Amino acid sequence: MIKSIYIHRQSFRFRRFCRAAYAAFCSMHREVTIGHVATYIADRQLHKSARTVALCLPLLLADTAMAQSDEEWEGLTLPVITITAGNDSNNASEGACATLTHQDIQHLTATTVGELLEALPNIDVRSRGVNDMQGDITLRGGTFDQVVVLLNGINIADPQTGHHNLDLPIDLSMVERIELLSASALVRYGVSSFCGGINIVTGQHRRNRLGGSLSGGSYGTADFVVGADRMAGPWQLAASAAYHRSDGYRPNTDYRNGNAFVQAQRKDSNGAWQMQIGGQFKDFGSQSFYSFKYPDQYEATRTLIAAIQRRQRIGAWQGDMAAYGRIHKDRFELFRHGLSTPPAWYSGHNYHLSSVAGLRARVSNQWALGLTTFGLEYRCEDIISNVLGDSLERRIPVAFESGDHFYTLGKTRHRGNAFATHTATVDQWQLTAAFLLHDNSMSRAGYGYALSAQWEATDRTTLAASVGRSDRQPTFTDLYYHSATQIANPHLLTEVSHLAEFSARYAWHGWTASANLYLRHGSNIIDWIRQPDESVWHSMNHSRIDAIGGDARIGYRNDGWVRNIEIAYAYCDLRQHADEYISQYALDYLQHSLTGHVSISPCRGWLLKVSADYHHRIGAYTHLDGTKHTYGNILLIDAAVEYNIRHLTLFVEARNLLNTTYYDYGGIPLPGANCRAGLRYNM
Repeated sequence: MIKSIYIHRQSFRFRRFCRAAYAAFCSMHREVTIGHVATYIADRQLHKSARTVALCLPLLLADTAMAQSDEEWEGLTLPVITITAGNDSNNASEGACATLTHQDIQHLTATTVGELLEALPNIDVRSRGVNDMQGDITLRGGTFDQVVVLLNGINIADPQTGHHNLDLPIDLSMVERIELLSASALVRYGVSSFCGGINIVTGQHRRNRLGGSLSGGSYGTADFVVGADRMAGPWQLAASAAYHRSDGYRPNTDYRNGNAFVQAQRKDSNGAWQMQIGGQFKDFGSQSFYSFKYPDQYEATRTLIAAIQRRQRIGAWQGDMAAYGRIHKDRFELFRHGLSTPPAWYSGHNYHLSSVAGLRARVSNQWALGLTTFGLEYRCEDIISNVLGDSLERRIPVAFESGDHFYTLGKTRHRGNAFATHTATVDQWQLTAAFLLHDNSMSRAGYGYALSAQWEATDRTTLAASVGRSDRQPTFTDLYYHSATQIANPHLLTEVSHLAEFSARYAWHGWTASANLYLRHGSNIIDWIRQPDESVWHSMNHSRIDAIGGDARIGYRNDGWVRNIEIAYAYCDLRQHADEYISQYALDYLQHSLTGHVSISPCRGWLLKVSADYHHRIGAYTHLDGTKHTYGNILLIDAAVEYNIRHLTLFVEARNLLNTTYYDYGGIPLPGANCRAGLRYNM
């Protein structure tokens, strides 16, 4: 979504720029001449929001003049300029439920993108392994397939299964911010999602930087990361590479992982280009990940992501065009080679190669009645496999694998989206209406809509409400996966959700507070279910599930010895309306979550960070010994100590200090107390 603001030759003059929220908006569509603006006031205003920065751009042109004393002031005539403020294609923050900024990230104990996501309210990252080897992102009581993941505004959700949505070729050092978006907010950008989505924004440091880190710790863990940012004329470049390995915290949990990511941006007089490309490999032991009966499992994945975007101004219109692609290769071994001998009935490993290719175009115009946006998107999703899909006309050899292995099945589906959004601003009110229409070659056409209202009650308080409809098409695994214990259904219908949401935001002198309440009605829910007397799971549209929940956060940030304090609570409750089926995923969710983060600097150069997470998970699981258990209550405490010497930072991190035994998925224990130490260099 791109916003254009044109300042006409209706002029006025002011000598002091006050801190009230309306001060910037008084200048809209006006020619402004500026008297003397105090530097500290200008700086505070420039940090309030991206919108305020754009509207206050003339202040930047007068920066040297503001540094002069009143006696030296002789005045400066600013040229008449047209300000164009764009909502970057990598920035979907309009309607974001919550945002983790770069400053927030620096004060958290998180060491991976998955751990970082858990700092956002109502997000649950359920891990089978450690360090993002295999983790499922769930949001507001939904399943891992009901969440969309965006990287710099590009939809990179995996069509095979949501298990692969955390296969991201980026390191934590590249992340600039993370935005939590509701399903209604995503409709504005032409994206349909049952529960909502995550937008990860990278490479926006806008400074020259060279850095890296080296660390090691428990279980033979070792990590090496190097990264650089470079400003060169109109170009902004960012790159990172990382390698991680571990012997594993229990048998068959070792891993090897490598990431490489490059991002380039170039601005010109009419717009900007942005390009990104990244690759990743993961090889990891999957002890009992999907079956307790056959525990010696293993998985290897390869991921390649690429995108190019162009933002262009054409007269009164703003255009945003993007082309993107994602390739994901997966090999799953039920019996790990060299660890166990497969039985005679075992026909071989599972091989999958999924790909996504898409084109997107949006145009926006700011006119008398507000901002109007139209958009189109085409997306092709394809898979070839020896497990998923329909029979291929000819076998396709599996590349880069020893032995004779072939893809024998496959499926391709095409999806087209058309969407329109209009936003009108009336006094302190912002009203938005959005509509999305999509067609899919494998299912019936669907639609989504979103209606929202936002009220700037005061310069510190914002209230908002929205209602909407969205849907989610089944993955290829939902449609085609067959095994001795699972039977898929190729005739699944699209899941549908209706959502109502209310939110409030408050900010004052370093304090921030927010609250969200949501109601969601879900129908045609896709889940793997079975009867109590069955042993085989079936994928079905079997029920209606309603959700009610909310979250509240309060935080304080300062430059003193207390750097950051935040406490957040999230609640979710699901109500199922179905027959007496046993559900594998849909009713296994995080009901209560209470988290706290504190970051203090007791003396110069030192930084202490502590995080605590208390949660109560609904659901039960069968243990390895056949006994049934509930998840119950879990308390986890992590801590980190850093010491900075000029460009060098030494750190020690400790995880699960209480040595708590806990499970994200029943029967798969996660690590007890462990630690890591190392150094970071930034110049």
